[in-house]
Amino acid sequence: MNVLLIEDDRRIAELVERGLREDGHCVSVSHNGTEGAAMMLEGEYDAALLDILLPGMDGFAVLEKVRSQRCRTPILVLTAIDAVPKVLEAFDLGADDYLVKPFLLEILLARVGAIVRRVQPTVPAVLQAGGVTLDRSRRLAIRNGKQIPLTRKQMELLEVLMRRGGLVTSREELIEAGWGSATETRENTLDVYIHSLRNKLEEKSENRPLIRTIHGIGYTFVVD
Repeated sequence: MNVLLIEDDRRIAELVERGLREDGHCVSVSHNGTEGAAMMLEGEYDAALLDILLPGMDGFAVLEKVRSQRCRTPILVLTAIDAVPKVLEAFDLGADDYLVKPFLLEILLARVGAIVRRVQPTVPAVLQAGGVTLDRSRRLAIRNGKQIPLTRKQMELLEVLMRRGGLVTSREELIEAGWGSATETRENTLDVYIHSLRNKLEEKSENRPLIRTIHGIGYTFVVD
């Protein structure tokens, strides 16, 4: 997951960031409420961890600002303030959960996973784009009436490309989708898998590729 941590205590921030990264997540950090709110509104995060006592803009103000602008990022509030009225205020302003300091890192990781699962939409078993049907339950691609078995990695990469049909998907995004953010997978490994997908999906007589290379950036799945 891509997680935003807004915490002004640098010691705590460092410990939490390290724990999240060791758990396989990408982490962005801000030590200021004003900056953190801007990052949450401008970026795409699966979850945010938000302290209350922050310079620039406190956590309550951050909650009020991002929720007023329809930001739906799940937010876990981290704070030493455990008074019931403050807890209720955080929930009223749009917090998804609340964890009082000090806390166990294992509990924090479990809470982050829980708030993300609560807001994630159900992923449909079948995905369609560009004349291709991806049946995730059977790990099949169907094109021109032909059923094409896929490996797990091929399916994961094809799903990302199809969901972003017509848009460029960077090499980094594809590597993370297929192998995880903590991987040291070489980029030529990605090229091998894309080549194998093309061989399975594309007819040799086609005038243009279904998966197009955008040199120096990544790939795009052609939908028109």
